[in-house]
Amino acid sequence: MTAWTTEIEIAYDFGHLYVHDGAGHWSDTAARVDLRMPHVGEFGVPVRLEGYGAKPALDLARWEQVTEFSLRVESESLAFASGTTGPVRVGIANGAYRARWSARDGEYRFQLWPGPASAPRAELKRRAGIASDLGDIPALLHDEGVQAAGSVVGTRVRGDALQLYVRLSAWRDRAWNRTLRCDGAVRWQATSEPFLSANLHAEHPGLLPFVDERGGLSFNGAVAEPERLEAALRAAHAQAAGGHIAFEEGLAARLAVGYGRLASGPVTLLRQYAHVADDHGVATNLTVTGPGRNGLSLLELGGTFVVAERFTIVETS
Repeated sequence: MTAWTTEIEIAYDFGHLYVHDGAGHWSDTAARVDLRMPHVGEFGVPVRLEGYGAKPALDLARWEQVTEFSLRVESESLAFASGTTGPVRVGIANGAYRARWSARDGEYRFQLWPGPASAPRAELKRRAGIASDLGDIPALLHDEGVQAAGSVVGTRVRGDALQLYVRLSAWRDRAWNRTLRCDGAVRWQATSEPFLSANLHAEHPGLLPFVDERGGLSFNGAVAEPERLEAALRAAHAQAAGGHIAFEEGLAARLAVGYGRLASGPVTLLRQYAHVADDHGVATNLTVTGPGRNGLSLLELGGTFVVAERFTIVETS
């Protein structure tokens, strides 16, 4: 039987909600519980809290995610917190508890009852479709109460999996170490320069060589000013691909011939070339030669980037 119930509204950002004793800050609380949320962020999210004298019955069918974990309350309050959003605190008697978090899109329930404070976490039902996750790295970088800066301090390759060893540092000599696993990595560049943000991109110039269709662009027609057209193509290339795709040198000499292959590569880039050539009165023909690859994302940590299938945090300290 339910001993008490209450309703609260929470906010979360960067896809994570942290539950911990109300006296601490989410970034410094080793005993916090990390809950993966269904969206990047939400505000005004209703949560139903239920207190019990003993473990309540389990109802898995109606929920998409069900997790049980242990908590110890020492400040007569629990906090529901997230990076960049203020915590919501709820008065709870001091003691050891077991808790159950149940979630489905738009509905959340938190159940609490007396139990062991150190029992292992149990993932009773996992939400389908959860893919890449950078853990608390984005929140540590963006939370105004933390303002950490990150750097990649090492790498390790295991087959097609790349591991990035990331260290985040903040004022008062606080530091966090995270190991970020990049499965199915196809291209990467690591630098030691500090970074202040961590971003996952589904669309990015660095993805073009892998996810875009491949093609070839030919041209036919005399070019009055080959060097001028080459300069215009170089500018269009820089805007569309940046430094992620090398620009073919010697195009002016090729254009002076009056016909032949103009370029090969991602179709998106070749279409930009075709527009530029058309503006200069040169006819082109685009031929698609191969499909792109699905399921890749680009991780950007300052000057470090990785193109891979999946990103996860595997170790923290």
